[in-house]
Amino acid sequence: MPTSGRRRLGVRISQDVWVDEVERLSARSRARVAAERERPRLERDGVELAQLLACSDLGADGTRLRGLYKVYVPISDAPPSARPFAFVFSVAERDGEVYLRLVAFGARHPLRGTRSVYERAHKRLHGRYPDQ
Repeated sequence: MPTSGRRRLGVRISQDVWVDEVERLSARSRARVAAERERPRLERDGVELAQLLACSDLGADGTRLRGLYKVYVPISDAPPSARPFAFVFSVAERDGEVYLRLVAFGARHPLRGTRSVYERAHKRLHGRYPDQ
């Protein structure tokens, strides 16, 4: 990882999670285009710690995401309202290296009828959506 003076954590994205979370979307959708734009940089440079936000342990929608972190997409210094999507990561460790592992991707607050990234992360962790 480059050392720009800002602390970073490496990112690992398994292909099966990428397929489930990103490739499920239409190839030209804003969400998929945004995720595909960020992936090479995430895998090469990691995530600045300043960009990581802790997910709510217990969300108003019933999601339980204790210990998970989100990064708003597009990854930038723009206000959250200008970044409608998010990656959700878990912290992992292997051979003494701490890194982030992709759990979910999607819209932060989608229109009715679409699951949020937080609901998707909950399902990946607990095997069902919070309202099931």
